[in-house]
Amino acid sequence: MWNPSKWDPHCVYFSKSTGDLLVGMYRRYPDSAKIIRYDRIGYLTQTIQHTVTGHALFTIPLFITENTNQDVVVSDTGRVVVTDQAGRLRFSYTGPPSGSQFFPRGVCTDTLSHILVCDDNTNTVQMVNKDGQFLMILLTEAHNGMNTPLSLCFDNNAHLLWVGSSDSTVSVYRYINQQFSLTGVSVR
Repeated sequence: MWNPSKWDPHCVYFSKSTGDLLVGMYRRYPDSAKIIRYDRIGYLTQTIQHTVTGHALFTIPLFITENTNQDVVVSDTGRVVVTDQAGRLRFSYTGPPSGSQFFPRGVCTDTLSHILVCDDNTNTVQMVNKDGQFLMILLTEAHNGMNTPLSLCFDNNAHLLWVGSSDSTVSVYRYINQQFSLTGVSVR
């Protein structure tokens, strides 16, 4: 039976660099969210929940990843929240300068520490630098043929960006000279 005061996992990420498992947790009553870290043995080693002034860092964590500098990157309601490895808030990214509403979904990072995020509102994949500055819109529905990107994964070895979309397709883009070009692969 569902218990609204119980913590529920919403997203998970396995860190290849540390062997840790990061889990985004949400509880409806009282409404709160947190990121917890388990080491490779399964011990709880960290809880990331509040700013140094006691304010909640997260609303509902949707997707989670870790950057090459070990920052924790979380797509949350209306923003992407980034903390340092110790759990201190570095910044919140609320979308590109255009001012349109931002509904972040899938999030990943590349070998250059860029943060890539799907925006469910604009149907784009956006690139932000490791300090939260908007760099560019990488992929759009109109130009790249994807339909509402929801999930992302970046292959650091092959420099491939995998994009899962709401139409049940997975598209693969190759990262070349800081630009993405379609490799022609789409899977249904």
